[in-house]
Amino acid sequence: MGLSLYKPLFEKLEGSVIPSHSSAGLAGICTGITQAITLVTPLEMIKVRQQTDLLNSAHQRKYHGIVQTASIIVGEGGFFALYNGLFATVARQSWGLVVKFSGYTEIKAMFERASDEPDKPLAPWKHMISGGLANVLVGVLNSPPDVVKTRMQDDSRPYRTTWECVKSMARNEGYGAFFRGAWLRIIRIAPGIEVQCANGA
Repeated sequence: MGLSLYKPLFEKLEGSVIPSHSSAGLAGICTGITQAITLVTPLEMIKVRQQTDLLNSAHQRKYHGIVQTASIIVGEGGFFALYNGLFATVARQSWGLVVKFSGYTEIKAMFERASDEPDKPLAPWKHMISGGLANVLVGVLNSPPDVVKTRMQDDSRPYRTTWECVKSMARNEGYGAFFRGAWLRIIRIAPGIEVQCANGA
């Protein structure tokens, strides 16, 4: 559920209701919101809690599995505690997919305009480069909401709201803090999208 679902809907509206070449970006926004609300935020919450779980004085861990971790989170903070960091997750998913979908579409279009045979399908390696470059952009530009999301889902967080987290990071750590781990994100996500796009996705 994503580009294949939303993009055809927006393509029908391009040029009349919405600006031209905006369908990919709008599809990314809708896909990101859908993902964040349905599954991504609760699963990311559980993942972050498990990854930041430190041994206590008795050398025991608090979280031990998906169901047990979710049960503790809900038991301590109610059901909606699973959605801590929702706004940051929506921003991360939506903005990341806007960059990915729009970036891939535009970079691929550049190859098509530069081709001597514009009616001929692009070579797989051009799809791979388009996807790889798009995900490099995602790794860098999507880092701030990803860092904020992780901070908000940490069990020991000192922040009450997403905006408080953003202000505290900017004031106390500088704007570079929002881009911590960006290179690791690029290394993780770029190869996968290259393989996917090699098939002309």
